[in-house]
Amino acid sequence: MTNPAAGPGGPRAIPAPTGYGYDVPRTDPRAPGSVGAPTPPRARPRRRWVQRLFWILSLASLALAAVLLVIFVFRPMGMGTSLVAFTAALVPVAIVFTAIWWLDRYTPQPRITLVYAFVWGAAGSVALTFLLGGLFVAWIAPAEDPGELVMNFLNVTIQAPVVEESMKALGLVGLLIWGRRFLAGPIDGVVYAALIAGGFAFTENILYFARSFHEYQAAGEVAVFWQTFLLRGLLSPFAHVSFTALVGLGLGIAAERRSLMLSFGLGLGGLGLGMGLHALWNGSSFFLPADPEAPMAAFLRYYATVQVPIFLLLVGIVLTLRLRETRILRRQLSDYGRAGWFSPAEVEMLVSMRRRRRAERWAARHGAVARMGMRDLIRSAIALGMERHSALYGRPTERTRRREPELLERITADRRLIGALTVPVVRAAPPVEVPAPSVQPV
Repeated sequence: MTNPAAGPGGPRAIPAPTGYGYDVPRTDPRAPGSVGAPTPPRARPRRRWVQRLFWILSLASLALAAVLLVIFVFRPMGMGTSLVAFTAALVPVAIVFTAIWWLDRYTPQPRITLVYAFVWGAAGSVALTFLLGGLFVAWIAPAEDPGELVMNFLNVTIQAPVVEESMKALGLVGLLIWGRRFLAGPIDGVVYAALIAGGFAFTENILYFARSFHEYQAAGEVAVFWQTFLLRGLLSPFAHVSFTALVGLGLGIAAERRSLMLSFGLGLGGLGLGMGLHALWNGSSFFLPADPEAPMAAFLRYYATVQVPIFLLLVGIVLTLRLRETRILRRQLSDYGRAGWFSPAEVEMLVSMRRRRRAERWAARHGAVARMGMRDLIRSAIALGMERHSALYGRPTERTRRREPELLERITADRRLIGALTVPVVRAAPPVEVPAPSVQPV
């Protein structure tokens, strides 16, 4: 990528903005030969159609998997049971969505990839788990009759962690291979992993809530349903998210460094840790002492002493990564600011969520187009800073070298659009004082 501290180049320059203490000329991006000047269109990469075909086939396959799940899994449960289970499952997924929205809003990802991640978790990974889960249990089960307890243990503590986490991780691997520019850092990996896990938990919760609702109808005890809702809907909405987030974290770190070896090492390491946490969570039901008078007491003690500290540790890691993104963006955009692309006030605006919203509200007073231009400028500047960080600390590619001038041209176009819509063409004339009429004596 171009070194922004050297300036974008060009024959004409205007004084640098004050506030940095550096005597750096600011180049006019409209000058011939500069980065912002119009460039001839580049030929499209030959493999672009392969990527488009992959996304089309992926979304079509996920839609087919969703239809098959509805026909063969949800429809036999009955309309009333499905509606109750679906409504109850909206509560934990709403909690997960709120956390993902807060985490993703600083460096937002494209909506199409976010939808892909959720649909993969809710349909693709669930369908593959149904297909492969039984085969995996039959493969690891002893040859002689193991008994119901042993089969239940193998299914819950071995099959579920291994098969479910592997199927969820496949969605991240596909995104890393065919959409690497969307998975550019640790936060990106955590966001996509959380969406995949949230989608998987959403479908799984529907099945669990439907089963407990059937038990409530058969036994006439509503406590069965509410106990399941408490455990899965309120106490553990982030259980699957915590397991899969470790894979996303490892793949995101490797993607930021653009290292294939790190992708294998950190990806498999995160997958192994996720499987271990999943097995620990599922296996707790086999080792906790049963108390007929207080069946929830042992689980709540285990939950408070083991699961809550693990969850708080993962939250601390995610918050640290969030602060790291702020420092990265400030550092990289300040480099572009010293080269004249941004003023100090603009850098402060771009690294602050509150000031971004204020800038969008100011642009919105001049119309929807001005607001769209301001939003695109903010997102392009964020992408510029993160792309430069990845290019400096990872292995730069031809795509990253082309990406910088493209983003700078886009920022320049957004500036012109915002300026054309917000700066008045004709200044308002000062008010003319009209003398008061004199009163003539009658």
